[in-house]
Amino acid sequence: MSAPAPINTITICAYNRPDYLQQVLESLHAALRLCPEFQVERIFIGVDHGGITNPIKFNDYNLEVVYWPEHLGVTEHPRRLLQYVFIERGSSFNLHLEDDTVLAPDAIRLVEWFRSRLTDPAHILSLHSQSTSLDCNPALVESRKDFGVWGWATTQYVARKYILPWWNHRRTEPLGWDHSLTGVVEMYGLKVVSPLLSRVENIGREGGAHQTPEGWDAEMEGLVCAGSDQMQQIGDFHL
Repeated sequence: MSAPAPINTITICAYNRPDYLQQVLESLHAALRLCPEFQVERIFIGVDHGGITNPIKFNDYNLEVVYWPEHLGVTEHPRRLLQYVFIERGSSFNLHLEDDTVLAPDAIRLVEWFRSRLTDPAHILSLHSQSTSLDCNPALVESRKDFGVWGWATTQYVARKYILPWWNHRRTEPLGWDHSLTGVVEMYGLKVVSPLLSRVENIGREGGAHQTPEGWDAEMEGLVCAGSDQMQQIGDFHL
């Protein structure tokens, strides 16, 4: 008997910034069209309670909007959405985005490179890297120990074994869930693979839960993201 086909999904956490979300969806649509090899079963948009209520339209792909009945906040919301997708909906592999993380044109090609070449399940992909120059090799992917929050993908195995059991308020609230996932990587000897040149751009200058516009300006200063001139094919990426 053949193994069941993998279920690839995408999750996006959203709250009250519909303009940013629309830009994320447009970049996602463009990146998916450039990588038909990545067969996405469904895209889940989690909307925290009290957030946007207008219908979200995303043509050509199966879209499910999950409205939470209570306010979850920035720590609990992604955990709840990932738990829903991996545990209740049976996702095998998931790419997670936020409502302010715009994808580079070839970002899904990088995701497919990672997914299709994943022989050791104990990995987490991070699409974000602290790139400050377009001169770095756009095809080079590195192994690192620090987790990048701006677009990341992992398997159901890693989510069940490491991420979801560790992710609770006691462990994540003091520093934030992104810093806590770096702790998970270190504690269990996992690997994060990340491109030298970022495939995600953070556009969330306004309306962030824990960031002022001035703080965002300081954090983003000098960071660059791959553009159409740096696009790679799936087979071009390498460690």
